[in-house]
Amino acid sequence: MKIGIITCGYVDPSLVDIDGQYVDMITTNLHAINDSIEFINYDAKAGLLPNLDACFGYILTGSVDNAYDNEPWITNLMEWIIRCEAQRKPLVGICFGHQLIARALGGKVERSNKGWGLGSYEVQICAQKRWMKLGVDSARLLVSHQDQVTIAPSGMKVVAKNDFCPNFMLVKDNHIMTVQGHPEFSAEFTEAVVHNFKPLVTENHYWSALKEVRKPQDSALLLHWIDSFFEMAKHDKEIEQMQQAI
Repeated sequence: MKIGIITCGYVDPSLVDIDGQYVDMITTNLHAINDSIEFINYDAKAGLLPNLDACFGYILTGSVDNAYDNEPWITNLMEWIIRCEAQRKPLVGICFGHQLIARALGGKVERSNKGWGLGSYEVQICAQKRWMKLGVDSARLLVSHQDQVTIAPSGMKVVAKNDFCPNFMLVKDNHIMTVQGHPEFSAEFTEAVVHNFKPLVTENHYWSALKEVRKPQDSALLLHWIDSFFEMAKHDKEIEQMQQAI
């Protein structure tokens, strides 16, 4: 199975030596679960977007950019997302990717008046999808965001939330899955991110974020869900093709 990674941003140069770029983190962590996936990187910031048929499905990465901006590469990517949705291509969005997919499909993204989600926090699982092979009531995930999806698009369902981020994880049918958190991040990388943000938050917030990072995380669970999401979409496609051939 060929999955395209749509690179929407780059890791701070001071942190690259920890785990590499976003594309490296996603590739490494998903290959640890399913080494048969072939990943191809497309740099959206450089204007490189694939023909939709180039890959079976796509993952949009995080970014330090704002998903509500109108830079040409962002508006071009939103148009690509709309075409992707029209063809029901399997699509996963992480952090910025989550926000931009929501915006492209009619939702609203803005700077949250609640401040920074930093370190990690727990969310409640409020709906179950068939690719969630292990049913759980809650999950703790690594986060780094100041923006949020404040209005989910029509047709997208909330499957994970908390009071701080009510639209933490969204799905549409069985072909779109987006999450505000970073299942691809390591605790080491996230702790370094928290250190970099120390001048931007209060002393209490800084120490609280470090404490939350050091708690057990459920990143592996989300990574398994992403793999299962693509595998089930592939299975559905194969069944559809068999039915059409009859």
